[in-house]
Amino acid sequence: MKDRLRFAVVLLSILTLFAGCSLSYSSGTSSDSSKSSSNSSGSSSPSDEGGESDKASYMSDVSAFTSRAAKEGNAEDFMRELGKIAEKHGITDWERDTATYNAIGTGLRRAGITREEVRDVYFVKDLTVREKSALVLIQESYQP
Repeated sequence: MKDRLRFAVVLLSILTLFAGCSLSYSSGTSSDSSKSSSNSSGSSSPSDEGGESDKASYMSDVSAFTSRAAKEGNAEDFMRELGKIAEKHGITDWERDTATYNAIGTGLRRAGITREEVRDVYFVKDLTVREKSALVLIQESYQP
């Protein structure tokens, strides 16, 4: 009888051990899937489906920053800050995002810069080096 009891305890211990490993592995997989899911949602850009409010928020931040920085500053600092704003909104390639330039144009308009003066703004030349269509995209936001 003692042998049967020991056998049952050992068998129960082994089964419990395997069940614990299985649960641990299962929850690890679930956790990994959650991480993957959150990483994919964190890397979305404003042009993704359902990202219209994100796009509007990004453009609003870029526009507000541009209107504050339009009259004076350093082009390098301007570019660096644009990069920070883009990063905050999960945008990895702001230089190729037309929303960036449209928002910059809106910010320049708000700052009182005329369409004719856009070329002379201290950071516009640097933007056109990064993206050839930057000036055109910025000026498009001046359309009525």
